[in-house]
Amino acid sequence: MIKDLEKKITSFILLGTTFSLFAQVGINTKDVKGAFHVDGKIDNLSTPTNEQADNDFIVTTNGNVGVGTITPITKLDLRSTSNSNNALGIGFTSRTAESVGAGVIRYINTSGGKLQISDGIQWMDIYSVPKKSFVVARIRTADKAIKFIYNTATTVAGWEVTNDISNNFNAVTGEFVAPRDGVYTFSFAYDFVHEGNTFLANSSVESQFVKNTNVIEVKCLKTYGKSTRGAQAGGSCVSSMKLNQNDKVVVKLLQRIDNSTSGGRGLRSDVVVNTPNFGFNNLTIVEQ
Repeated sequence: MIKDLEKKITSFILLGTTFSLFAQVGINTKDVKGAFHVDGKIDNLSTPTNEQADNDFIVTTNGNVGVGTITPITKLDLRSTSNSNNALGIGFTSRTAESVGAGVIRYINTSGGKLQISDGIQWMDIYSVPKKSFVVARIRTADKAIKFIYNTATTVAGWEVTNDISNNFNAVTGEFVAPRDGVYTFSFAYDFVHEGNTFLANSSVESQFVKNTNVIEVKCLKTYGKSTRGAQAGGSCVSSMKLNQNDKVVVKLLQRIDNSTSGGRGLRSDVVVNTPNFGFNNLTIVEQ
């Protein structure tokens, strides 16, 4: 009789063990949604909302792990719908790339800190390639609508932008803001109207790339030796500059060819494309 009782107890224990091995496990929740489910704040309904699932941890029956989500679709899924704090902390390991195998990521605190990935042979830096600035703008106004007073450096403003993929150029003010540290190439072309008062002798037009309001980084000079009427007063300026993030650059013109035209000398332009006066005033900015 004692042996029969021992058999029954043993069978009950084995049955319980078998049940435990194959049962779903829930902590702080009765409505278990996976093989292992923890409700951190004990706030779940029978079907948790996104906000409630934000504090959950789950291991699904197919082995996916979710943190902040109860429906992970990768082996480790941290994409909580309601919480913006979904960062993944990655630390350093001194193990060799060969010992950890291919596909392992580590953080190394050199050169300002960077991520590296193992290819199974060596650790390789992971690079992020940002969308670089590329600006194309032109003046599209009535002829002589934009004027420059004699001997006064004036910002070229009132642009029409045809391309600005990173939205770093203000067409109204003509100001470009560097999105990051780097080298930027500026190309500027202009043309003053050729009719009007005579150019002064020994005169000039100076193009300027001005940084942060008052620092003239680059000057390009077009000179005229004789007093001339009806001459072409066009020019260009191209330069590459090292800029820091948030540096501001504008293009200025300083004309010393005409001190008698009312309101200053005007740029040659038109509002209609493919007309004789259109297309002479252009600006291109390229981040290298």
